[in-house]
Amino acid sequence: MSRQSSKTYKRASFKAPRLKEISDELVNPYRGWYQIHTFKLDEDIDMTDREYTLNHTDTLALILVDISAYRSSALDDKAINNLRNIFAFFRDYRLDMIVRVVYDTVGKCLETEPSEETTIMEHMDQLVPIMKDYAANIFVYQGLLIGNWGEMHSSKFLSPARLSRLATDFLENIHGTAFLAVRRPAYVRILFPEGEDLRQNRVGIFDDAILASPTHLGTFGEKPAKDVRREQSWLPKEEIKYVSSLCDRVPYGGEGLYSEEKDAISSVRHSLKAMSEYFSTLHVTYLNRIHDINFVEHLKTLKWNGRDLYRGMDGYEYIGRHLGYRFVLRKVACSLLESDNSILRWDITIENIGFARIFFKNGCTMRATDIYGNEVVLELADWIELNQIASGEKHTFVCMTPVVVGKVYLSFTKEDTKQAIYFANRNQIDSEFNSEIYLGSIKLH
Repeated sequence: MSRQSSKTYKRASFKAPRLKEISDELVNPYRGWYQIHTFKLDEDIDMTDREYTLNHTDTLALILVDISAYRSSALDDKAINNLRNIFAFFRDYRLDMIVRVVYDTVGKCLETEPSEETTIMEHMDQLVPIMKDYAANIFVYQGLLIGNWGEMHSSKFLSPARLSRLATDFLENIHGTAFLAVRRPAYVRILFPEGEDLRQNRVGIFDDAILASPTHLGTFGEKPAKDVRREQSWLPKEEIKYVSSLCDRVPYGGEGLYSEEKDAISSVRHSLKAMSEYFSTLHVTYLNRIHDINFVEHLKTLKWNGRDLYRGMDGYEYIGRHLGYRFVLRKVACSLLESDNSILRWDITIENIGFARIFFKNGCTMRATDIYGNEVVLELADWIELNQIASGEKHTFVCMTPVVVGKVYLSFTKEDTKQAIYFANRNQIDSEFNSEIYLGSIKLH
């Protein structure tokens, strides 16, 4: 389809569709429910039958890698090859990875961690080249190898000085590869002692005890910030405010735990509306749906009572649909540019109704087809960047394109892997798997 700029037009007639929101689950990258896949790098690993352990509605998988056999030595060729094969398997099955390499999987890290800090740093140095090779497929790297289950507690390496040493080189080496996540907000402040913590976009939180107690079993503290040092944990309400600011830029996720305790957050556990608001404040992007089956079953007993299309949906489905980002196209307008009638101006309003931002760069393509089947494709990646839309907000993107005629469609992808980004709008294209959004039709006069 050729551009129409060789002819002078006085006006464009644009007919926008009725933009209908849907409540369906959207299988989108870098968000949602996940399950854990555990490997010991010193063992013979056969990935042949691993396909049967996958949930094919997931786009995320947590890869838990046990290297306790190497507590006194560098990783050998077997370990390195095993790790590459594991990463390649999940890449090939289009599962983006949350990676956690650990010395302990049973809660006895003091028995299995290296004696020397230098061994941990050597292992980190060996991990970095592999992670860089799979940079497009690794979303978050959790922890610094230390602690029970790699959760950064109960270890002898948790002093501020040791944490800083372990993290500094690792952060520098994985820059541009993946987000680093640490177990507590206080650890972020340790890593950025000069106050750059809220402005950085590299270190988030993995919280493996969400809702288990008011402090999330030690994720947060029990004393006011004014009474403790900056690198210590604060009261839950203060830490939640801090996390809300921090994790508007970096991912927050982990594991929800059910508790029957009557405490300060009982009302959050037993109200889907309150839990949704709590998760939105924390900007929850990903959650384990296997670790605590009681938490998942409890979610299923809760119902959404809002006056919207989600009314009556159970908590497991409602929370799942809102983990991370969820985009809805709300409004489209199009007209000829007054100063140049070979250019169209588009005003495209998109709302993010998910709990968090999108944490990757997107590609964006506009496609137009006329009644004869002629087609033109325009790249709009520099015009529409979805990461500009914060959780719970709308943004109107103003785009300029050459004049096109016919039916016009918009599609988004994760730029580096070309995975489709689906919107919560009724698809008006025949294929149910097509992620394109119909914007409307254009006639020129």
